[in-house]
Amino acid sequence: MKKIIILLFTIIFSISLNSQRNPNAEYWISFNYQPQKGMVQKFEKAVADKTKKYNTTEETAIFAFQIMTGSSQGSYQRWMVRKDVSYFDQDTSDELKYWNENVDPYIANKSGQRIWQINKSASHGWDEPRSPLKYYTQQVYVVKRGHNGDFMTPQRRLKQLFSDIEYSGNRAVFKLVSGGNNQTFMIISGFDNHDRTSSSNNLPEGTNWQDAYNTKFGENAWSEDWGAQNDAIEMWGSNSVKMQFRPDLSTELN
Repeated sequence: MKKIIILLFTIIFSISLNSQRNPNAEYWISFNYQPQKGMVQKFEKAVADKTKKYNTTEETAIFAFQIMTGSSQGSYQRWMVRKDVSYFDQDTSDELKYWNENVDPYIANKSGQRIWQINKSASHGWDEPRSPLKYYTQQVYVVKRGHNGDFMTPQRRLKQLFSDIEYSGNRAVFKLVSGGNNQTFMIISGFDNHDRTSSSNNLPEGTNWQDAYNTKFGENAWSEDWGAQNDAIEMWGSNSVKMQFRPDLSTELN
């Protein structure tokens, strides 16, 4: 019980401090689960039943994904999205009790709650709520302290370039607020098929991303910005995976 109280205090303090710095912050909350061997079907049924019982509205919605690559292949991520700071004042004890009694027995390993803040100035195609796409790539980086600006400069500039050319793809940048190393950043992109050339980039014929970036931000901006970003990274791709959306384990929204 003492550990739980300390954990809750840490989460509340982290969110409170962050909300004071940015009262308009938008939070996304993730959970990772690895079912016990031989218990996948029972785990999935229990998750689906819990979702239908507690997560049926846009406000309570939760979305499930199955990891397809890497050492965590076969595990699951569940996400609650687009929350403001008031979400953390809600009483979810009944929901948590149900999960612990009906789903937890089938879980071998879990990460605990991780709270991310989306960086809207560096994210493209994530402005409005939408149904999840079929697949997502997820890349996690740990950035050296004092070098967040070097890491974020090309992310923000790439978003500006995407907006200028009306790029039809998407890319979101998140920073971990609570639940781990707060120098952790995550970049996520979603797609419906693996031939992602179908995402129109509207670049002039014969022009690549590097050329367009340098035209907008100055000669050698691409190599300078991305070089500084690379130097800012303490741990490269500590978790680079592809995920598949699982609508059968997620909230169904009309």
